[in-house]
Amino acid sequence: MLNKNLSLEQQLESLKGQRNGPYLSHNPVSATQIWQWCSAMGDNNPRYSPGNDQVAPPAMMQMWTMRDINDRYAPHSTDAQPYHVFDEMSAMGYSSNVAVSYDINFHRDLLISERVKHYTTIVNISDKKSTALGEGFFITERVEYLTFDENSFADALITYFQYQAAVVKAEEKIHRHSVQMDAGLPVIKGLSDATDIEISALQVGDRLPEVAISITHRLIVGGALATQDFTPVHHNAGIAQAAGMPDIFMNILTTCGLSARYLGDWAGANSRLKKLQFDLRAPNLPGDIMVMTGEVVGVMPQPSVALVTVEFTGENSLGMHISGSATLALPGGK
Repeated sequence: MLNKNLSLEQQLESLKGQRNGPYLSHNPVSATQIWQWCSAMGDNNPRYSPGNDQVAPPAMMQMWTMRDINDRYAPHSTDAQPYHVFDEMSAMGYSSNVAVSYDINFHRDLLISERVKHYTTIVNISDKKSTALGEGFFITERVEYLTFDENSFADALITYFQYQAAVVKAEEKIHRHSVQMDAGLPVIKGLSDATDIEISALQVGDRLPEVAISITHRLIVGGALATQDFTPVHHNAGIAQAAGMPDIFMNILTTCGLSARYLGDWAGANSRLKKLQFDLRAPNLPGDIMVMTGEVVGVMPQPSVALVTVEFTGENSLGMHISGSATLALPGGK
C-alpha cells in the first residue's frame, strides 16, 4: 500500500522503476493460436500458415503472456502484480484504463513450440491531464519479451491512460457516434499477401493502397478474444459506457494486428516487420469503417535487404483512430 502521508506526486513517483517478472506464457507458441489471430485479423500471409517454416505474426508479441479469462497468470510466474500502479490509482479514484500508444522493436520471429515470458517496468507517470474521457495520468511501461532461454524477440514501450471517467449524458454519447447495424456495412476485401514489393521501383513519396476495414461487434469481440484480452470494456457495453465510451471499443492489440496486416499485405509475404510505433486517438466503435492509408518516407538499401519506413494512418467517422510509422525489411537490397 502507498504511504498516505506522502503527496500524490510522491506516491506516484514511488510506483516507478521496479522491474517485475517473469510472467510466463500459459502455452507454447502454437499453430492453433496463430490461426485464431490470423482469422480475426484477416491475415493470409503464407508464412503464418501451418508448415515446416511456420512463424508467429510479430504483432502477437504481447498476447502470449496475457492473463487467462480468470485474470490468472501462468503457473510459476512471479507473484508480483505487474499493474500494481493501476490498482493503487484505482484506489485513488482513477479506475478507468485505456491503452493509447505502442512503440515496439521486433528482433526475431517466434517459432512453433517456443515458450516465452516478459518483464515489465513502469518508466514514466505524467502529471495529471484533462481529456474528453476525464482526468487522469498517462503511464508508460517498458516491456521485455524473451523466450525461456533468454533470447529477446521484442521490446516495447506501452502507454496507458488511467483516468476518472467524465460524466457524460446519454444524448451526448449518441451525438458522439451514431451506431449503425453491423449487417449494413459493406464487405471490403483486403490486399493480397502474394506479391513482394520491387525495391528498385520503390521511392520516397509512394502511396500505399487505401484499405477500408468494417468495424463490427464481431471484429471487436473476436479480436479481443484472439488477442487474449478479456478486459470488459471490449465486450460489455455497460462497462464501456461507465468508462466514458458510447459502446464497446477495439483494443490496442487488435489495432496493432490490423496495422501489421495492412503493412504486410502491401510489402509482401517475404517482408519482415522490424519496428512499429503508433498512437491511438478516436476509438474504433461498432458500425464504423476505418480507412487505412500510408506513404513511404524512407528507403535504405543494405547488402541483402532494404529497410523501408512507412508512415500510416487509420481514420473513422470520429476522426483519426491511429497514426504511426513502421520499418520493414524487404528482400533485395543493394
